[in-house]
Amino acid sequence: MIKHIMRGLAAALLCLVVLLPAYAVDKVAIGYIGGTADVGFYIADARGYLKQEGIEASFTVFDSDVKMIPPLATGDLDVASGMLNAATYNAAARGITLRAVADKSRSKGIYSYQALVVRKDLIESGAIRSLADIRGRKFGLTGQAGNSYAVMVEALQSVGLAEKDVDVVYLSLPQQAAAFASGAIDVSFLPEPFLSAALRAGSAVSFMPITKIRDDSVSGVITYSETFIKNRPEVARRMMKAYVRGLRDYSDALKDGHLAGPGASEIIEILAQYSSVKDKSLLARVIPHYVDPDGQLGIESLKKDWAFYKHEGIISGDVTVEQVIDTSLAAAAVKELGPYKPRAE
Repeated sequence: MIKHIMRGLAAALLCLVVLLPAYAVDKVAIGYIGGTADVGFYIADARGYLKQEGIEASFTVFDSDVKMIPPLATGDLDVASGMLNAATYNAAARGITLRAVADKSRSKGIYSYQALVVRKDLIESGAIRSLADIRGRKFGLTGQAGNSYAVMVEALQSVGLAEKDVDVVYLSLPQQAAAFASGAIDVSFLPEPFLSAALRAGSAVSFMPITKIRDDSVSGVITYSETFIKNRPEVARRMMKAYVRGLRDYSDALKDGHLAGPGASEIIEILAQYSSVKDKSLLARVIPHYVDPDGQLGIESLKKDWAFYKHEGIISGDVTVEQVIDTSLAAAAVKELGPYKPRAE
């Protein structure tokens, strides 16, 4: 008798499953660099925030944010992690419309995860004692059209120097970290974990946190394609909500200039799993980046960079910062989630 009842229940459940409509999962293509600053994505995926919003994310690693612009323009990418640099503004001037929608990384206060780094022997010999002493020195940069170049110029101008007073050497960040040992460069701005790598190698010293030159300096933003915003606004909104939840978990873990706050060990585990930095002890030691826990963009810093690009003539047309940002999605996420409240220890 019991067997017949169980068979009947099983048959009824099977019919119910067949009759229920399949849940439609929204696929979102995300481009990212793979560093620690993409932590908002990592947490949103690892803790199921994306899944809870009905989003199935596919992640593609790029070695440059500039390379994400073409697939964003065609709609092959919905979301990208990068920077509002000259390439972004020039793309917008050509009609390739992208929108910076949320914060990704900044150097702010004690969370100055970027520093002005100087070759160790130049410090020990007394050849460089102040910013003015970098005149004529080889300055390592990744490119002319980004935030680091703009901040370098600010640093030079603060002591009466200009770009022409240094010898700019273009190298990738890993190459810069190694170039101090060979003497290929004398000075550069290095972010973590490259900063710690250079210091650990013993060939360079941290001369000045970047916040002493420009505090609250934006080094990364999250960008949406115009197609994603216009054609799938509800998915774009849910994506932002999941991302902001990730940012808040990360912000909770910040304490005293390190990942040492509530939930820090779990965040370090996620970073080691998802990012290119696998050394958990290193992740616990480095100076982490700051990010606005509500995803709000650092517009003042973005405007300083834009003014530099315009002055240098490396952006064309009349595209402004306001034309390539959209703050409404992060604001909508905050309205739904409520303002950020730090997690109690």
